[in-house]
Amino acid sequence: MNYFQIIFRALLVGILPFSVSLWAQEDSNALAPLTVNASASESDSDSDSSDSESKKSEKDSEDPEEKARSEELKRLRGERDLIAARLALRAETFKEELQGMREEKERLSMENSIARERLTAELSALKTENDRLNAKIDNLNKELSLAGLEQKKLLSVELRDLQLEEERLKLQNSIALKKIETELNTLRLEDTKLKHRRGKLDLDVAELQSKLAVKEKGDLVEDLVYANRELMYLKEPYVDGVLHVSDRRVALNGVIWSGLADYVSERINFYNNESTEYPIFLVIDSSPGGSVMSGYKILKAMHGSKAPVYVVVKSYAASMAASIATLAKRSYCYPNAVVLHHQISWGVSGNLTQQREFLEEAEEWWRRLAIPIAEKMGLTLDEFITLMYEKNSDGDWREFGDKAVEYKWIDQVVDRIWEMSVDKNPDRFGGSLIFAEETLKESLDDEGNPYVALPRLEPFDFYYLYNTDRYYRMR
Repeated sequence: MNYFQIIFRALLVGILPFSVSLWAQEDSNALAPLTVNASASESDSDSDSSDSESKKSEKDSEDPEEKARSEELKRLRGERDLIAARLALRAETFKEELQGMREEKERLSMENSIARERLTAELSALKTENDRLNAKIDNLNKELSLAGLEQKKLLSVELRDLQLEEERLKLQNSIALKKIETELNTLRLEDTKLKHRRGKLDLDVAELQSKLAVKEKGDLVEDLVYANRELMYLKEPYVDGVLHVSDRRVALNGVIWSGLADYVSERINFYNNESTEYPIFLVIDSSPGGSVMSGYKILKAMHGSKAPVYVVVKSYAASMAASIATLAKRSYCYPNAVVLHHQISWGVSGNLTQQREFLEEAEEWWRRLAIPIAEKMGLTLDEFITLMYEKNSDGDWREFGDKAVEYKWIDQVVDRIWEMSVDKNPDRFGGSLIFAEETLKESLDDEGNPYVALPRLEPFDFYYLYNTDRYYRMR
């Protein structure tokens, strides 16, 4: 139920009991505006309302309730007129919107028609292009078919030629195989003949080898010396002025470094495991000394050996090598061998603080090595150092072997050393290198004079050579 229906019912309920006669006298068209007649004029409504108001005014003066109802009815009629005007405005607005929609529909219809015409034109153009491309494809297919037929024809011709070539090559290969088989048969025959000859030669060679082996064994027996084992292994090797050096010997030559220390220590350990009864000999032909730590390792291996370790100096022992000879349990040397002692040294490097640290470490090593030598000589360390610089301004105190014994650097001077372990002919089994042919080679100087460059001497050595024409020269 809407708003107007509610108002209308209220009017009927409130007014009907008191104004039946009034309603009967009013014009039947008084309520016509409630049907929303958009064509009714405002003048008619105004005349009707004035007549009704004049009639009611007469009665209103008589009854207040009737006057109130008349006022309410007047107000409701005003609202009815307002609603009718609004409805009329809405109808006009709707007509305007409907007209706009019709115009939009006509516009869209026209645009669709134009789009359909354009699409039809484009489709016609595409169909024409498609027909053209189909015709072109048909032409290309025909051309490809023709080219394929021509290619097949060429391939057929080429295949026929190849088949003919294949037949020709097969015949050539067959002929070549026959020739090869003939050559192989000939080679097999020659191989059989060679094997027969080789077998005969092998027999001759075996006979010759047997003869050579017999001769070689005989020469080998002649080139080997069967040493007297009882005479070689002596607990006291110095007998009747002769020092007997057994095959329990270790060569200690050249600069002392970690490799040489390992070499010497391993052999000392090996000979200890073999026997602790007989002495081991460290033979120094010539050594300028070397690493303090490596030399100390050799000393500890000597002092830790159960078998006595004796040192033999033949040419010279300097620095660390001299310390090893002096601190050995027993040492021997030739009278003209040279032994040299001096303070340890190192290359200066680093800043002052580092140099002071190196100096402290060097002094500690020097005390550890030199104090035992000084004590063996019966001196203090300072007295030992003082004597070094009294004997030589550089502090390199060197003495021949016979004088070294007096200072207790060496225990025994010997004139003869018997190397009993040399039991093979050096000419057959190899020995010392001979430098005369390679090192002493003649050359020409800048003036065209021939000369021979002499090899470098070992420390403390001199040339004792007659050379008036200066044919021999120092390098």
